[in-house]
Amino acid sequence: MHSQPFVSIIISAYNAGKHIEQTLLSVLDQTWQSMEIIVINDGSTDNTAVILERYKKKGITVLSQTNKGQDAALNFGYSNCKGDYIKFMDSDDLINPEMISRQINILNYSTDHVAYGEWGRFYNDEPSLADFTKLDYWKDMSPLDFLTARPEGVMLQCGIMLIPRKLIEKAGLWDERLILFNDTEFFNRVILKSKGVLFCEGARLFYRSAQNGSISAQVTRKFFESTFLATNLIAEQLLALEDTYRIRNLISNTYLNQYYRMYPHFPDLIRAHEEKIKLYGFGTVKPNGGRIFKLIKAIVGWKIASRMQALFYKMGYKPVNNFK
Repeated sequence: MHSQPFVSIIISAYNAGKHIEQTLLSVLDQTWQSMEIIVINDGSTDNTAVILERYKKKGITVLSQTNKGQDAALNFGYSNCKGDYIKFMDSDDLINPEMISRQINILNYSTDHVAYGEWGRFYNDEPSLADFTKLDYWKDMSPLDFLTARPEGVMLQCGIMLIPRKLIEKAGLWDERLILFNDTEFFNRVILKSKGVLFCEGARLFYRSAQNGSISAQVTRKFFESTFLATNLIAEQLLALEDTYRIRNLISNTYLNQYYRMYPHFPDLIRAHEEKIKLYGFGTVKPNGGRIFKLIKAIVGWKIASRMQALFYKMGYKPVNNFK
């Protein structure tokens, strides 16, 4: 290792021109100086390349590839990084200036733990309004206790965590077959190879939400095929260590959440999810939605409500963003 822990921040950027500059400024503003910033331009067709070219002068390393997806981009960045500790980031999220220094200090040279920070969602380009209400799993925990701290699972998103290189070498790189739920699968593997998660108070990720056109907001077959494969992999990883109610409940809830989201589309995938839910035991999460969905669900049930919702979207209905 370096005399002082060296950190690599790796960012995948695809058509990120709208937000990438704000993200880079938050990373460049870190109080921790022993670090490198690597951005992979994943075949962008907007002005991302132009913006990144300007930031080369500020010491940022820019790598380019044809569009291969986020996982391939992050793996490419990792193969070119030098860090003892690694932080992967999305191209539209922000971190506070003390995040890296606080996480390095909480790890205290450990190569067997993952540092986990605070995270808050923000909407409408207003990070100052991000909600950092303390969550019950924001504390030091063992790997399985952390991953099962909530019946529906905990937030496993790139920028929240700082990871020792040693754990990535043990867990393996990003699975390039996945295009959605990839971060959950990757960090599940990494955490299970660790000795635990160390919570770092004051290390903050500002998580941009409700972006139109984001991958997680789309309903296409390839996205649900990805979440299904990722959940299958997560189930195998967890059950290899412990076969208990809490593990099976978490797995079933993960399938259920995707089942609710895709219904009534893709009948064969729906049946595949139903088989998994039956195998692991029906979970505890319930279908959720906006005010109209909840009203219809209360009257005729969630399946009819979901079919009506799908019809409304097909006719061009767009939900109102109430986060102003």
